[in-house]
Amino acid sequence: MARATNRFHAAATVGSVAILKEATRWEANSVDEQLRTPVLLAAANGRTAALELLLKRGGDIRRTDRQGNTALHLAAIGGHRTCIECLLGAGCCNLFEMNTAGRTALDEAKLHRQQETAELLERATKELCSSRTPEKLQELRSRAAKNYEKLKHRYGAVISLHLGDSFRALEEHSTLEETA
Repeated sequence: MARATNRFHAAATVGSVAILKEATRWEANSVDEQLRTPVLLAAANGRTAALELLLKRGGDIRRTDRQGNTALHLAAIGGHRTCIECLLGAGCCNLFEMNTAGRTALDEAKLHRQQETAELLERATKELCSSRTPEKLQELRSRAAKNYEKLKHRYGAVISLHLGDSFRALEEHSTLEETA
């Protein structure tokens, strides 16, 4: 994980709620060299109390790091169920968002063998699909596709470097699907 660049990054990484109570909206959304915000760091490290506080302080859960990972992706990679529940409860997560490798948070959970979080994300996706109209679902998917195109434009070099990883991930994902 990248070294924290300010005290709020460090506090989010270790879950120091006392320090995060001082964070402004700007500080809750400040980025380190990997474009990770305190929100992303709290989610990546499973610091649910810190994550909840940062969201109350104006932290943006739609921000991404250099690999296009949202807080939901990072929590899924780490298998941090309570962080995922917190993010889903905030209501601003698009379950169809993809990172630069073209993977959703559910894909990342499966790839990293986080079975419990994968099941949680699968249930959330099923609930979303059953509670929304086809038009609304298409709107969410279209928004995710547009955001992915923006990521490809912004981080094209990163995407091409990860292309081999994407193919390996697709193979693993297919293997996981077959064994399920």
